Amino acid sequence: MTDVNSLSELEYKVLTYLREDSRTSSSKLARELGVSRATIAKILQSLREKGIKFTVEFYEEGKLTVFAVASACAEGAECYRLIDGKFMVTITGSMEQVEEVLSKLKTERYFIAVQKVGSTRVRRSSLRCDYCGGEIAGEPLVVRRGKKVYYTCCRTCQTQLAKKLRTGKGEGSHDPDGPGPDFGVSR
Repeated sequence: MTDVNSLSELEYKVLTYLREDSRTSSSKLARELGVSRATIAKILQSLREKGIKFTVEFYEEGKLTVFAVASACAEGAECYRLIDGKFMVTITGSMEQVEEVLSKLKTERYFIAVQKVGSTRVRRSSLRCDYCGGEIAGEPLVVRRGKKVYYTCCRTCQTQLAKKLRTGKGEGSHDPDGPGPDFGVSR
């Protein structure tokens, strides 16, 4: 195993606390461990640099999770190396997304899960286009501007919203933040 990071005793203790409650504040961690908040900030930065991700866990109703045994890991999938050298690949998404990944893996051995036990279940309510107000079917097209994220239903709305945000013209009031250098459009 080559991708193993060594953790200091303090880093390991911080991870243990965060595993129990990932919303534990730096102040509380510092108090519990008897160190300063600055030390906790350095530890959190070190953990991020070592590839530790602080995530939110939930199960989205209507999505599938598939566990496939394959000879290679699929890009963007969660993978575990098995004792025989193969991989257990975990794929989550819509039926179409799962089928696409499975076709690339060329595996015949897979297991389909329909629900994650013991996890919070969520269902996305209807999402509305930030440009036209119409309901978004499927995955939204995204427009980013600074720290704000806008969702659109189609390429036309995406283009028009991006144009409106750049120029500050169009319906509604002008955004006081103005167009920023990190403005972007994505899927």
